[in-house]
Amino acid sequence: MRNKESSQFKIKRTDVIWSVKLFTLFTILSFVFSISIYTVAFLFSQPEFVNAVLISTAQAATSEVDVVNEAIISTSDAATSKVDFGARYIGPLYSVFFFNIIAIFVTSIGAAAITYSHRIVFKELLLRSRHPFYSMISCNMEKLSSPFFSFVQKVALHIYPDIKKNGLDEKNDSPNSIWKHCGYTGEDYRAIASVLPLIFPVLTLFLNSFIAGTVLAFFVFNGILWGSQTLGFGGILVGADFAFIYYFASILPHGIIELPAIFIATSIAYRFARVHSEEITEGRLFEAEKEEDLKEDIRRIENITESYLRSGYLWRIFSIAIFMLLVAAYIEIQLTPKIAGNVIDLMGLLISNLLI
Repeated sequence: MRNKESSQFKIKRTDVIWSVKLFTLFTILSFVFSISIYTVAFLFSQPEFVNAVLISTAQAATSEVDVVNEAIISTSDAATSKVDFGARYIGPLYSVFFFNIIAIFVTSIGAAAITYSHRIVFKELLLRSRHPFYSMISCNMEKLSSPFFSFVQKVALHIYPDIKKNGLDEKNDSPNSIWKHCGYTGEDYRAIASVLPLIFPVLTLFLNSFIAGTVLAFFVFNGILWGSQTLGFGGILVGADFAFIYYFASILPHGIIELPAIFIATSIAYRFARVHSEEITEGRLFEAEKEEDLKEDIRRIENITESYLRSGYLWRIFSIAIFMLLVAAYIEIQLTPKIAGNVIDLMGLLISNLLI
């Protein structure tokens, strides 16, 4: 029985595709947003600032690498400040490793742990039933959020298209319904509950992709700026190419291991979210009007959560991800800087040849 329960949480191809697609989408959006901000800020800068930035071609020929490097380093420092803080106490390698472990732990375990919040909601509903004045104030405030609840319902149905047949289409209008003490319906709560475990995997993918997209935009913007200043209009592509090369040289050595580890964590969290959501929709949970029935619905959800948290598959996957992050951290601290440095040297030679 336990093996059967564990098997439902095994990562499937669709789960990995979901993680990769969402990461790619967030990265593209972050890149476009950041490059737009950089461009607008540059175009609307004061003339004195623009003149200071637009150095002459002769100066660029001797200092282009240093200028770009200083800008890149300042951006990288801002993006990795938490790691630098930890490095003061446990060293850079273990600092990177430690913060990455926190990320995948919160993602894979937090997705399940957050479902225990149903208990808090249930107790708060009981509190409302015993205190009419508190219930009235809460209802009036929640009614203002009706557009939000409608949006969440649409999101829930969009994320899980294969379970639309069990859509949220009923209303709890009974005067004895426990939901009468709320400014939202049981269907509204079901929609929120169905997407609740997705908060952590989506947030993890967003934060990592935001850093990746923002730093890439900074690299490309400075590369294009340098190329246009040094080689004219034709240098834009050259500068962008060099920026891409240096960016990937700084990311790929450890990223080819670190990103899959993150995708493992987000994929298994997404798998749990799907199982959790299917239980809610197919079991038509949180449609109950009585306290006893709602308590039983919460018990069913917590049974799934406990099965997930106790499954050997989860902890095997988590252990594999930890090992991958340890290897990635070693490469990031010990090897990536050397590889990126060699790429910079090679780029410097190519730049010198172009300017001769």
